[in-house]
Amino acid sequence: MNGPDLLNLLRARDIEPLHAHLTDLQARFEAGRVSEGDLLQAFRAFQTSDLTLGEGFQKWTEAHPGTYAPQVALAGWFLGRAWEARGQTTSVHVSDQGYRAMEHFLEQADGCARNATTLTSRPLAAWNVVAGAANTRGCQLELHDVQAQQYPDWFTRALADNPNSLHLRRVMLKNLRTEWGGSEEHMLSFVRQQQEDGRLGQADMQRLWAEFHSHVSHHAMHFARDHDRAIERASVAADLHPPQAEQLFIALTSAASPGPARLAALRRFLQAAEKDPTVTLSGNFYWALAKAASWIQPELPGLRALLARDLQQGGPDSAVWIARLRRRHPTWNLPDPLTALRVARDQGHTEAAEQIVYDSEAPTPNAETRGDILKAADLYSGDMSWHVYQDFPAYQQQFGLSDRQRFKYLHRAADGGNNEARVELAQQLRAGTVELGSDGVLRPVNTAPLQSSLNYARHLLERAAAANHEPARRQLRDADPQEWNADRAACRMPAAQTPAMEMPEPARRSRWDVWWKVMLVLAGLRLVAALFGHH
Repeated sequence: MNGPDLLNLLRARDIEPLHAHLTDLQARFEAGRVSEGDLLQAFRAFQTSDLTLGEGFQKWTEAHPGTYAPQVALAGWFLGRAWEARGQTTSVHVSDQGYRAMEHFLEQADGCARNATTLTSRPLAAWNVVAGAANTRGCQLELHDVQAQQYPDWFTRALADNPNSLHLRRVMLKNLRTEWGGSEEHMLSFVRQQQEDGRLGQADMQRLWAEFHSHVSHHAMHFARDHDRAIERASVAADLHPPQAEQLFIALTSAASPGPARLAALRRFLQAAEKDPTVTLSGNFYWALAKAASWIQPELPGLRALLARDLQQGGPDSAVWIARLRRRHPTWNLPDPLTALRVARDQGHTEAAEQIVYDSEAPTPNAETRGDILKAADLYSGDMSWHVYQDFPAYQQQFGLSDRQRFKYLHRAADGGNNEARVELAQQLRAGTVELGSDGVLRPVNTAPLQSSLNYARHLLERAAAANHEPARRQLRDADPQEWNADRAACRMPAAQTPAMEMPEPARRSRWDVWWKVMLVLAGLRLVAALFGHH
């Protein structure tokens, strides 16, 4: 069975053949009759954010409590949901909601996978999930830790059971990347240790060196902006392991190299990918393709075939990238990912839901487009939640939303990383027209701002400013330090500020009527007490 077959069994809650297949696969791996690649590929299928798998996992874990296969698969699902929550952007652009959800699911993945390591003799797939969670958080090792070979338990304990594992070493090398908190020295020390250890064969060792040079190239290109070094290291990597020609193509594109050089690198990669069905495509590869010009024409047939394979095997992320590429290059006749995007949206993939909206042909939102926007907003898309907030009367009328839900979508938009929403919400918090309750619900008020509201407002502006949003930077720059103090800020509320929810005139009159009646009753009681001598 392949990955889609396994997921289909889980969705259908057909547990017994699924459990039997994976349990047998694990037994054969422990007996040395299945490679680590085949084992990990089977369990990697569950590293998805597909929300439709939840009931299947519940039935599986209840039917086979305390067994290895469902625990590892469930841990992989948590890891996939953490990655989807984080998104594919750089860390500075990850939203507050994204960070919270990521940390929640990483904790679930780590705990579930560590429990699974106690349930069988060679829990490589379980340790692989622990490693994935660790890599998502970044490198925690100092250089002297690497030099002393003081590595985390997910590497040392898994390596003790699988001493010849190339996969474990590749994951550890990835953890030591410079942009994740390591350094080139971290990676170089590690690779040299593996070479001196002598357990890897020549081909595997050559591949590990290739990945080292590719990681150095990526950092030089994307962070150090040293294009010459990026191209040099990517060339070495491609010579050592042909699929690394992908990084060479990316580095040449980043350096705006001439078309023929980029075409030659692309051709090398397409040839390598055709021979190796396990090769997957990175987001940076799609970025480089988007910048291609007419020189790419000779390789379009091979590219179409590779993208069709990636669409079939790569999951929702591939569908999103292909959709973006089709919009950039409509004449390339690339495979249509719309069906895959709709399936991914139904499974809870936020970026797929957003992409369906972006690909809509309607110049202004109509009833159908608003439906797509609301579906994306309800999957916690910050940008789509901002659309709902801005045009709330139309959504309220079409979908029967309550007045209070407008504030829900404003909060969701700001929490989801939309910079305009961050600034808007910050302004309302500072003005005292809304406040965030202890239950996490944003409510309209008309009062002096709380200190917690001012703290949150400043946080929102700082997040937007860190993403180069100039209005947020300006508000932070122009704000007097005392404006972040609730005692002083209460005196600085805009005089013309309109209350978020104005009380109707009859209601205000009824309040005064009640107040006067109470006062009259109290006066009467005091009079009676005075007459009878009670003080």
